[in-house]
Amino acid sequence: MIGLSLRGFRDRWPLFAGAVLTVAVGVALIASAAAIAASATPPDTAGLTPHEAAAVRDAFDGVATVMIISAILAGFLTVFIVATTFSFTVAERRRDLALLRLLGAGRLQVRLVLTGEAVLLGTAGAALGLPLTDPAVRTQLWLLRRAEFVPDGFVLTRPSWAGWVAAGIGIGVAVFGVAAASRRAARIPPLEAVRGAPAAASVMTAGRWAGGLAMLALTVVQIVAASFVGVIVALALGLGVAITGAVAFGLLGPALLPPVSLLLGLPVRATTLGRLAQANIRDGVQRSASTAAPVIVLVAMVLSLTGAVNATTSAVTAEQREGTDADLVVATTGEHVAVLARLPGVAAASPEQVLPLTVDLPGADRRLDGIAVIDPDAYGRVHRVRPVAGELDDLTGPAIAVMEQPTDGVRYTVGERATVTVGDTAVDVRIAVVLPERLSGQQQVLVPRDLVPADELAAAPADVLLRIAPGHDPATVARAAAAYGDVTDVDAWIAAAARDQQRTNTTTLAVLLVLAALYTVMAVVNAMVIAGTGRRREHAVARLSGLTRAQVVATTAVEALLVAATGLVLGALVVTAALAGIAVAARRSVGTAIVEVPWTLAAATVAGTLLLAAVVAPAVSLLVTRGRPVVLAAARE
Repeated sequence: MIGLSLRGFRDRWPLFAGAVLTVAVGVALIASAAAIAASATPPDTAGLTPHEAAAVRDAFDGVATVMIISAILAGFLTVFIVATTFSFTVAERRRDLALLRLLGAGRLQVRLVLTGEAVLLGTAGAALGLPLTDPAVRTQLWLLRRAEFVPDGFVLTRPSWAGWVAAGIGIGVAVFGVAAASRRAARIPPLEAVRGAPAAASVMTAGRWAGGLAMLALTVVQIVAASFVGVIVALALGLGVAITGAVAFGLLGPALLPPVSLLLGLPVRATTLGRLAQANIRDGVQRSASTAAPVIVLVAMVLSLTGAVNATTSAVTAEQREGTDADLVVATTGEHVAVLARLPGVAAASPEQVLPLTVDLPGADRRLDGIAVIDPDAYGRVHRVRPVAGELDDLTGPAIAVMEQPTDGVRYTVGERATVTVGDTAVDVRIAVVLPERLSGQQQVLVPRDLVPADELAAAPADVLLRIAPGHDPATVARAAAAYGDVTDVDAWIAAAARDQQRTNTTTLAVLLVLAALYTVMAVVNAMVIAGTGRRREHAVARLSGLTRAQVVATTAVEALLVAATGLVLGALVVTAALAGIAVAARRSVGTAIVEVPWTLAAATVAGTLLLAAVVAPAVSLLVTRGRPVVLAAARE
């Protein structure tokens, strides 16, 4: 069996070359992500204040989290691409595998041959990927530094285990990727060696239908579940929808491609080459589905993640606008709060300050950020707050308000005890108000001004929200308030905070998606090359039937464009489903359905994919149609 695997791998190396490169890049990305994550160990924080120590830990934890997610994405894409490659190679080799069965090989032996090829593929990919780890580390660190993720004191340790673990994952991924294809290959009837090619319908096996429909059902369940949860959980479900939806359409591709491509091909159906291209798609449905699969993944992953993150920013903005009943915001210090409250035309002035406080809550929940120092009475006059329990009027004496987090399973009850630490002074307080969960990470704990020394409040920065009394001119009030700080309209203040959040989200997405997107683009090119290199005889027969070489190449280009467009449409359906679930969740959480389609990125993705199809497929076709068609038609694929 080992000899057969070696010969099969050697004879079919053009089909496996792209998969080897895929595993190599996957191993490099996983190894580099593991090395960077392992290096993100916070240094000794002795001598730092609790807030300074927490900031250091958060910075290092952020690097590790982003790298772990990056490694998971790389692993998923590697499994998907390798599985697609082996599925296609089995379809291309049905006659050879049937002949092997006819000569006496059992089902287990066929599976062992293919598994041996997968081990060879994974080993070759791992061997090529390990030397690429260093460039991958430098690239990812460059992206992290560009995004300002790398904290001071970060030292790359380059643990040796990262490469070995990634190599093992690469080989394991290759073996896992061939599992389904090897089962399908073992069921090929021996008599197929003397028959013609199988019907296209046989591509959709019972297992493929079952897997595709199961993934589709799971996608629908996640979309429905999003309507019963908040936006935070809906974001995770949106990523789940992108993954399961892409896998579902990848498995169901042979059934979906012919009708969708027929619809998209209506503009070219009037031409001979257009009809021929559509016939090629129907006849080579396995080839077409394998080419469309990475396109579906590219669109689903990139646009779903980007749209979901953008929707979060918009939801936070909508939430803040809905919950704020103020007209102006003055950026000043605490010493000017009383003066601003007495300005003519000011109906309410709510000072909101962030100081270095520590709040120890029940359940060993320690908060160092998300804490706002407020005046309870003024806060209630400029904010629309509907507490889950208690009222803001109850924030008297040693008391605080805390936001519950049912998404994380964190709930509080009125009367529970907590500790607020101001400098070196610890104050025992009670939880007087339980606030509803919000998307924003700010103001999760509200501390009354009475608990903080007056001199600290006076010196600390403060955002003072002003509500203008009816009949007074906001511009006049703004001019008067400008003597004490920078004055902005409340909508502009909220928009500025949203821009800062969007900037952070964009940099995070860049770190996560740039390499993953390039990796997927490589898979798209790989699929097109594999699909094209196995068509020498087919193209030669077409030329012997009367087509010129230019017409064969043009037909291939039209076919590739139709397949790519079909993959884009199916991927767009996955994106639509993911964003619809988030929109429903946003409507439930903030009262407004929010849909954020990244149109610029979508246009770039569509244009880039179609350009790849228009360039790569004809280039491969030109390559395989070199030589006399009579010789190519008689040659063995």
